[in-house]
Amino acid sequence: MARPLIEFVFAQHLPWTHGLPGGARDDVDAKILSQDSPPGEFTAIVRYPAGWSRPEAESLAAEEEIYVLYGDITINGHTYGRDSYACLPKHYRRSSAESRHGCVTLSFFDAPAAESKPGATHDLAAPLIEGLNVYEKRWDTKTADPTLEWMGIRRKILRTDPVYKQKATFIISMPPHIFPESWACPTLTHPCVEESFMLSGDMIGPHGVMTPGAYFWRPAEIAHGPFGTRDGGMSIIRFRHGPHVNVWGPDQVPYTYDAPYKPVLPPAFKKHATFYEGAERY
Repeated sequence: MARPLIEFVFAQHLPWTHGLPGGARDDVDAKILSQDSPPGEFTAIVRYPAGWSRPEAESLAAEEEIYVLYGDITINGHTYGRDSYACLPKHYRRSSAESRHGCVTLSFFDAPAAESKPGATHDLAAPLIEGLNVYEKRWDTKTADPTLEWMGIRRKILRTDPVYKQKATFIISMPPHIFPESWACPTLTHPCVEESFMLSGDMIGPHGVMTPGAYFWRPAEIAHGPFGTRDGGMSIIRFRHGPHVNVWGPDQVPYTYDAPYKPVLPPAFKKHATFYEGAERY
């Protein structure tokens, strides 16, 4: 069973739990943003306490993508500060890992975070991205869909799958005061999963105003939009399990900055269906 639609929840309302699904890292806390059922791939905010370290080597039977939200963590000699990124393949060997001052990451796992079996090694053809400082990447202003030029989207591409076109991870930003022409726009669908976590600013759509900490998991073929922003916004976006293609609906849909918060959430998240108005980012 695939992950259910989450459109959208504020991570600030989700509880911290101990350890990660799969049994690894029982010395960290996590907020599970979404997870396959039965237990499979999942997305989590992971909190490493100050002084955390792993004296023994570790490898996981899962690919792990990491985006640092706070603090720093050092893995195999690469120190990741805030707004750093890594993509570590399944069975990647972490010979050393520590966080002197504590760290909070947004982490994406393509399987339960279980320890690899003895002797397992990572596929050298799998993507390995270490020590990427996202600040140093240039913004890409080209758009793959001219229909979206009015949004002023800029991207920092973190990871792509040029062969199978099944995976992409990037940062997007939009300037302030963006709305569709004549305040109406068709809805949009993709033949793939779309996942997003709001990093700063706002993104406003039919389900309300996404601010930092807002998270959605949108299965393939779910109509969404239109979107805009009053203050400008930046988020991390992932596309998975299919090519990223934009399919536009036939009808113009009215747009407003004042859409109330109307989340669509699975039963386990219903109790968290309230807007977050504080200052915490996750």
